[in-house]
Amino acid sequence: MEPELPDSELIYAKTTSGEEAMLQRTRVVQRNLRMVLILVDGNATVAELCDKTGNAQLTQSALVELEADGFIERRVDEDTVWKNGRRLAQQIRSKAGQPASEFSLFGKKAAAPSAPPSLPDANADTDDATRLVPGSENNSERFSNGARSFLPISQPSPSISPPSSPPTDSVTGPESRTVFLSKEEATPEVPAVWPASSVAPAPTFLARVKALLGGTADDSSAGDGPDLKPLRRRRIHLTWPLVALLGVLTMSVLLVLITLLFPYSRYLPEVEDALAQSTGQKTSVENMSVTFYPLPGLLLANVRVGDATAGEQIHIAELRLRPELDTLFSTKIVFREMELRDVELTAKAVASLSRMFETAARESAGARVQRVTISRAKVSFAGLGFAELNGELALSADGLLQSVALRSADRSMKVEAKPVADQLAVTAEGVAWRPSPKSLYRFDSFAFKGKVDGPVFVIEEMDLRIFSGRVSGAVILRSDGPPAMAGEIAFERIRAQGFGAALGVGDQFEGDLAGDLRFSAMARTWPAILQAVHAEGNFTIARGSLGGIDLPEAIRRASGTPATLGGATRFEQLSGAIRLTPERYRFSRLVLQAGTMQSTGQLEVSSDLQLRGRMDVQMRGRADATVPVAISGTLKTPQLESR
Repeated sequence: MEPELPDSELIYAKTTSGEEAMLQRTRVVQRNLRMVLILVDGNATVAELCDKTGNAQLTQSALVELEADGFIERRVDEDTVWKNGRRLAQQIRSKAGQPASEFSLFGKKAAAPSAPPSLPDANADTDDATRLVPGSENNSERFSNGARSFLPISQPSPSISPPSSPPTDSVTGPESRTVFLSKEEATPEVPAVWPASSVAPAPTFLARVKALLGGTADDSSAGDGPDLKPLRRRRIHLTWPLVALLGVLTMSVLLVLITLLFPYSRYLPEVEDALAQSTGQKTSVENMSVTFYPLPGLLLANVRVGDATAGEQIHIAELRLRPELDTLFSTKIVFREMELRDVELTAKAVASLSRMFETAARESAGARVQRVTISRAKVSFAGLGFAELNGELALSADGLLQSVALRSADRSMKVEAKPVADQLAVTAEGVAWRPSPKSLYRFDSFAFKGKVDGPVFVIEEMDLRIFSGRVSGAVILRSDGPPAMAGEIAFERIRAQGFGAALGVGDQFEGDLAGDLRFSAMARTWPAILQAVHAEGNFTIARGSLGGIDLPEAIRRASGTPATLGGATRFEQLSGAIRLTPERYRFSRLVLQAGTMQSTGQLEVSSDLQLRGRMDVQMRGRADATVPVAISGTLKTPQLESR
């Protein structure tokens, strides 16, 4: 006999065993039974469970089996209440003007329905009563809690009265526990929907400002009901420290604005007079302003100090002054630092600076400087010198100038100048230094000492490390007329290949070069002074070769026709005398030693690198002891002819 299928309106709920069976997979093993057990929640009817699974026969069979095993139980009394409650809610939603909840306080609401929805009739002949099947007290409380969850949480309004007690004129129906209520009492009272006009508008910008400053906006817009309190921002209380901080910030901003917008140009004459009084020389300033970067101070642009006609004027592109604030209103202003930017320091300029500091050190001077720095300076003599140097002026305790110490940005060179009587003592040192970024001459190191006396610069000691060798000597530079120089140098271990490439004669000569040279030159400009050099001296090349000149091969061929042989002549030593002029280089009294071969003669190289000369070659151990070889052609492709 097949088990009776449950009614489609029944509602099942899990028992304690059913709850445990959900947690333990071994209790309910069959898949269909476990699926239906999970769907049973105490609220869904059998028909709804069948709709969820999509298989009514399987669902009903599973419910019967689960009920027989004690995993679920029927909820008869409670099922009727839930069923009628859902029907009531569906009827209210179907008859409402909009899908939104009637209990919502947000959005635009439609007018309330004119008449409450009717409830299911208990008797076909009576329209004014509704039948409700009450459950237990626990069930009633659960239903009221579920209905309360759909209502907005707010304070009770006086207009809404609490539910009244059951009417006394109840009429018993077919069931002993059935109570008939009037339609007005059975219909739940819906709270009145607040109109859109009662919602407080967004606060205006003025109201926000008033609230921020501690004021209040219009209280009438804060809320309509007595239970709604207006939202107010916390008032900002200005304490004395906060007031003091705001005052300091305000004063700082005002001072910065006044400093930037102040008309300094009106006071340029007074500043020029003060500088002239402090330096003792005529001074002119093109512009004046205040700067805050990198440090705050007074900035003077295009300052000229001294007499231009006498050639002693100093031009300073920027002069920065950092005064001590507590001395601004005293009789003598003290400057913590003075920076000279883009200034050219000549011997006359340094002498002028020395006199300026002597004048500023007097008691009657209106200003005093503690430290003087220099940026992007140039130290020169008659246009020759070093640029882009930074450093400072060394001052004595009484404010007199002692020395000027400068160094390059990469610290590859440093220069120091000291005023001595009417002269200027100069010392310079450098490591891995080039006269210019693209110069062919790179000094491994250099050092020299000298004195500047008016238009004459005498380099008394000089030590240069260049081309892997060493050059020492003394040089005199003059600028009282056309640029001129004279001197005497000695050199040793100079790499001939690098030296020849730097001179532009080629790199085909090898060996270690040593010798001495006396030179002089005069030109219209200093850059052209090297092309006007006249020099005489002696030289020796050890363990080298003459590229392109192959004397042994020329003797072997013994040809009367000049031919380019190529090759090279290696030797242990080559010595001779040298004479340099702007037109040619002349090498005389040449002696070449190369094993069993010895050669003597002379060579001449013109300014366009044309060769001309003769070498007498003697081969030891041969009958014909001496063979003359004529040399011609260019330095790159010499031609040899043996006679």
